[in-house]
Amino acid sequence: METLESLFGENGPFAQTLAGYEPRPGQLQMAQLVERGILEGVHTIVEAGTGVGKSLAYLVPAIRSGKKIVLSTGTIALQEQLVHKDIPLVESALGMPVRVTLLKGRSHYLCRQKLELMRSDRLIAPSQSMQRMWDWGASTPSGDRAELRFQPPAHEWEQLDADADECVGEFCRHFRDCFFFTKRDEAKYADLVVVNHALFFLDLASGGGLLPAYDVAVLDEAHQCERWATDALTAVLSGATVGRMLRKLHRFYELPSSFDSELDAGVRGLVSALARVPGDRYPIAANDAAWPALESLRETLYRLENWLYANWHDALKRRLENEAEGERRRDLALRNVLAHEAVIDRVEAGMPETIAWVERTDSDGGYCVKCAPHEIAEFLRATLFARTHSVVLTSATLSTDESFGFTRRTLGIDDAQELIAPSPFDYANQARLFIAPVDVNPKSSEFARRAAPLVEECLDRSGGRAFVLFTSHARLREVYALVRERLAYPVRLQGEMPRLYLLEWFRQTPGAVLFATATFWEGIDVVGDALSCVIIDRLPFPSPSDPLVMARVRALEARGLDGFEHYMIPAATVRLKQGFGRLIRSRSDRGLVALLDGRAASTRYGATILATLPPATRIEHLDDLDPFFER
Repeated sequence: METLESLFGENGPFAQTLAGYEPRPGQLQMAQLVERGILEGVHTIVEAGTGVGKSLAYLVPAIRSGKKIVLSTGTIALQEQLVHKDIPLVESALGMPVRVTLLKGRSHYLCRQKLELMRSDRLIAPSQSMQRMWDWGASTPSGDRAELRFQPPAHEWEQLDADADECVGEFCRHFRDCFFFTKRDEAKYADLVVVNHALFFLDLASGGGLLPAYDVAVLDEAHQCERWATDALTAVLSGATVGRMLRKLHRFYELPSSFDSELDAGVRGLVSALARVPGDRYPIAANDAAWPALESLRETLYRLENWLYANWHDALKRRLENEAEGERRRDLALRNVLAHEAVIDRVEAGMPETIAWVERTDSDGGYCVKCAPHEIAEFLRATLFARTHSVVLTSATLSTDESFGFTRRTLGIDDAQELIAPSPFDYANQARLFIAPVDVNPKSSEFARRAAPLVEECLDRSGGRAFVLFTSHARLREVYALVRERLAYPVRLQGEMPRLYLLEWFRQTPGAVLFATATFWEGIDVVGDALSCVIIDRLPFPSPSDPLVMARVRALEARGLDGFEHYMIPAATVRLKQGFGRLIRSRSDRGLVALLDGRAASTRYGATILATLPPATRIEHLDDLDPFFER
């Protein structure tokens, strides 16, 4: 077998295939460490900065190992890059054919039985979008929603998707040609299964079965793991979830109309109670009015559960082909109702390891109740790291203060080999870092007024070509309103068009400026002159009023650790490094990162965070940019 040194060397297969390829020491070091981890059954953590080439560095040893690999990513863009570009490149370089499957969650696939029933029940004419989905469903080879050339309304796609709450499995006459089960069977025989973090952690939370058994898990964009693992363990109760439950029940059962009216009244009562406390997110313990509203809703759910158990057979709308299918449908319906009861039980139990909170929903202006463990370390320690031969975690941002302590502690990693792979980029020459003066403080009511002229000046120096990134929508709108009419560049605001179209507009529009928030802090790749300036409004600390953040800080303090030092600072560090990472994407990229938070230059914690950034040349005055951008 060819050595990794020769594979990644200047005369290796990658050098012969990729134009402009240059050996990168960090890439080889990472590949060697990953290969050792897989061979010896050791977990591996690698921070691989932009330009290291981490995808090839883990794909080569993973594919060479001959073991069953699950590769999970945080973004669709990276999945597509891996499946359509990187994996075929490695196959060619190694001369090894690889069976690869891109597996998605159930909701991404069409259910043939639902489609068949809808078309046969055509009581009213379908909408234009539903008719287009019916036509597509008659000829689609994969049933994957991604094939659609339009975005179907969520409530319409719900009537056709392969949702687990309505799937009778082997009792369905389309079981053998089911799009989802066909894809899952394909994954069983694949060498490499590519998934997203949502599906990966949902598989762990459900005890397995969604993914085939695997030897090695590679988690790219691993800085997102805590969030996705928490999401997988989060139970939700809302008007939307109750509405979906009722729609699913009505598709197969003749329910007494009293349940609809009682549940509707129960949800309205709950929302009214939750709205009494101001704020978009708050601990449910802060709202005494929530408890009687939850109890009233649970009583209705309990009556619905008993009614279904006693009347399910007579209430079926259609005669079923066998009794077993009917019993399976009954069990699915009861499971759905019980899941809503369980949320209320968990909230009222108030277990110390969980946190229950209220969240305002943007879509309908309502509220939902959520409940989740505030720490996921023990869960991942037991379900992932103790059971998997080798887990590889990699990202451009995993370390804080040249240590993986924060990642290890939050994810439950006890033993692992580590590497911070050096970036091949010359940040001192390619990048400039400007920190706002001390009097520009995000906590001040004067912040927007003081920051706006700095934004304007930075954009004038860079000729636009900028992302202006904010940690909150309110601050974004405030600064945008102050500078919009003063800018001589094409400007867009996040939300004016879908994310993919915004990116396309930005790449194709000379001097473009995009004002945006969370979704543009990471996973965005704009190479070349189109992006030459990244402006960040503040040190991106988690919100201290967020219920999950509060619970995590309290848990650390209960163990005698300082919550600010051991959670807030590391979390802000990882996030700031992600924002910085949007700027330099190739050896020829050049540009400015401007941080509009004077605390970064005047506090000890600011210095700690700045020390973790790539070594860009620090400038004190924006005048210093003129010769830099003229070159």
